Amino acid sequence: MSNFILEEFSDGQTIFKLGDPATDLYFLKKGQVELLDQKGQVFGAIPEGQSFGEAAILSGGIRNATVCAKGDVVCKKINNIEAVNLLCSFSPLFVVVMEALLLQQSMNNAIKRD
Repeated sequence: MSNFILEEFSDGQTIFKLGDPATDLYFLKKGQVELLDQKGQVFGAIPEGQSFGEAAILSGGIRNATVCAKGDVVCKKINNIEAVNLLCSFSPLFVVVMEALLLQQSMNNAIKRD
């Protein structure tokens, strides 16, 4: 069974920074987070009920954006090893589909930053 840890963040608090090692996958239980580029400019947001941090875990282990809480935020997190094991437990095809979707998301984020 996976070990999820509950974490709370206050408005404006940094959850992780661009370039940090990817150590955890997050599930947003309450609130919203913002994605910031290397200049500190907001280029996206993730609403309640979504996950974040999975792109870096599947694509090499380095965070590709800074993520900050917008308002009070409650997350459940799981470490990267358990997250990969959890993803792989569904099906090898699921992992391939996830990687394709994350590549598309990464390309869309790159366009938004420009």
